[in-house]
Amino acid sequence: MSESGKQSESQQQLAAAEAQAKERFEKAMTELREGAYRFSSRARGQSELIIEELIDPDGDTVHSLAEVEGDVGALALGQSLELITFDTWLFGQIGDKDELDLKNEDHWEVWFTFGAWIAETMRRRHGGHWLMMGDDPHTWRIGFSKIFLEIAPFVFAEQLLRMGSGATKKMVTEIERIRQLHEDQEDDNGRALDKFVAQHYIRLHTVPLGQWMSMDFARLAKLWNEEPTAKLIEAIKESGPRLGPQNMQIVEQVVAAISRANQEQPIAKQTTDRGLFEAIAQIVALRRATAPVAIDILERVVMPAMHVGLPEKFPPLDEDDLGNLRKGIELFAFFVEVVPHKFQADDEGFLGTIPHEQLTTPYADRNVLEIGKGDWVVVNPTHFIPMLNEYDPEKLLEKYDEFVAYLKTIPDAPNRRDDGRMLAETAIRALVDLKQTVGVAAQSNDALLFRLLPPPG
Repeated sequence: MSESGKQSESQQQLAAAEAQAKERFEKAMTELREGAYRFSSRARGQSELIIEELIDPDGDTVHSLAEVEGDVGALALGQSLELITFDTWLFGQIGDKDELDLKNEDHWEVWFTFGAWIAETMRRRHGGHWLMMGDDPHTWRIGFSKIFLEIAPFVFAEQLLRMGSGATKKMVTEIERIRQLHEDQEDDNGRALDKFVAQHYIRLHTVPLGQWMSMDFARLAKLWNEEPTAKLIEAIKESGPRLGPQNMQIVEQVVAAISRANQEQPIAKQTTDRGLFEAIAQIVALRRATAPVAIDILERVVMPAMHVGLPEKFPPLDEDDLGNLRKGIELFAFFVEVVPHKFQADDEGFLGTIPHEQLTTPYADRNVLEIGKGDWVVVNPTHFIPMLNEYDPEKLLEKYDEFVAYLKTIPDAPNRRDDGRMLAETAIRALVDLKQTVGVAAQSNDALLFRLLPPPG
C-alpha cells in the first residue's frame, strides 16, 4: 500500500473514532438531561417539592442552614420542613432495602438520576464542562468554567445515598459552598469571566506529574544493604504510623512481603525488586516531598522561572515574540521565555535545565534510568542552592506584574488581559515547595530525588 493510501486509511480511522466518541458523548448528555428531569419530576410528583428551591440561595433552606451554622442543637431545630421532607422522600426511594445496591435496577435509577440532577443543576447554574473518561458514571466529572474546580457528581450522589439522615443538609451545604466560591470571583457588576475550558481539566487526567523528595539514603542503605531483614521490619513498623492511617494498608503489605524472606540476611541479598525498594524508601527514609506538579508545567514554566532570577529590566520584543503574543501564549510562560535568565540552564539536560553530570541512579542494579516509566533519579541538591537562595516569591510575582505592565507600553503588542496570573502563582508555589525540600536535603545531607507519577485517576 502506498504512503498516501496508509495516510488516507489512518485518517478514516481517526475520523471514525471521533464520530463514535461524539456519538457516545451526545448519548450520555441526553441521558443526563433526561435523568435530571426524571429526578426533579418524580420528587415534585411524589413529595410536592420543587427541589431547585432547596438550593436557592435566597430560599428558606439555605438561609436556615446559614443561620445555625456550627450550632448542633440549633441545627436540629432550624432545619426547614422542605429539607426534612426531601430527606425522607429520598431514602424512601431505596425501598425496604437496608442500603443502596447499585446492582438493583431501581436503586441504580435513583442514583443515576440523582447524580444527573446534581450535575446538570450546577453546570447550568455556573457553567462548566463534562469530562467522560469511560462508561462508568462514577468516573464522569464536571469542571467549572469560572473557577478551577472539578467535581464527581455521581460519586457525591452515592455518598449521600449511603450516609442516611443528614444527606440533604450535606448536599445543600456543598452546593451553596460552590456557589459562594463562584460569587467570590464576580466583579462589582456581579459578573465573572469564563477562565477554564475542557482542556484545563483533561490535563488533570492525562498529564503525568513530577515530584521532588528528600530522603535519608544513609539510613535506607544501612537497613536495605546491611541490617538483617528482621531489623528492617522493625524500622518499617516504627516509621509506618507517621504516614497516616490511609497508608497503613501499604505498610502492612510491605511487612507481609518481606516477612517471607530470610530474617537473618539483609533484604538486598534476597531481592532487587525496584517497587519494593521504593516502597520501603518512602516508609523509612522520606523526610519531605513536594506537591506533585504537571510535568509540562514543571519543564515549561517552573524550572525556567527558577533560572530567571529577579530581572532588573525587560528585553525589547522582536517579531517572533509579538507573534507568540498574538497567538495567545500565556503571559507567565511568555515571561520566563523572553526574559534573559540570570542562571544558565542546560537546554539538553534533565527537565530542560539540569546537566546530566548532576544526576545519579538510586538503584544498585541498573545504570540505565527509565524515568518515563517511573524510575527515580537522584539530583545533586547543591545544583539548586545558588538559584533558590536568591528566590523570593513575592518579588518574582512583582517582577511578573511589572512585565505585564511593560507589555502594555509596546505599541505593536496586542492588548492582552493578564491570563498568566494563575500559572504564575502555581509556579511560585511549586518553587517555594522545591526550595524547602532542597533545604531539607542539603541540611540533612540527604538525597534529593525526582520521580514521575501517573496522572490522577
